[in-house]
Amino acid sequence: MCVLARSARRAVLLLLCVASFTPAFAQSKDFDDYKWRVDGSWWFSNPTGSVHAANDAGSFDLSRDFGFGSYSTFSGNADWRFKKKQHLLLRVTPVTSDRTRTLSNQIEFEGVTYDVGAQVSANIRNVAIAPGYEYDFIRRDHGYLGGTV
Repeated sequence: MCVLARSARRAVLLLLCVASFTPAFAQSKDFDDYKWRVDGSWWFSNPTGSVHAANDAGSFDLSRDFGFGSYSTFSGNADWRFKKKQHLLLRVTPVTSDRTRTLSNQIEFEGVTYDVGAQVSANIRNVAIAPGYEYDFIRRDHGYLGGTV
């Protein structure tokens, strides 16, 4: 198991633990009376497309040549509300996938020819980290209007 997959699983477990201990503010007068909020989303990633070498030195297709398909992953959000209408945000989204495949067609890429029947491996490693700031222009019991940078 790769280190990134273990880290992603640990991050999901941490998000679930923090979310389960977050107190409910249903009886508070302020509808979003919190200092910290952690949210998570579970979704399917479906990597598609092709990779082209510089100077037309070959290409390959992620789906056709390597068999990349859908798999589940997550996104995590942390929201620190440090003033009544101001938030600092952090979103983390890991996208990782590994494939090993026996080629069913010949591929030439960057001067190297991979013949039919050759076993090839490919991996996608991407962790998107997006910090942000939010200001709530209008705040009401039934919602808010805010801007995020």
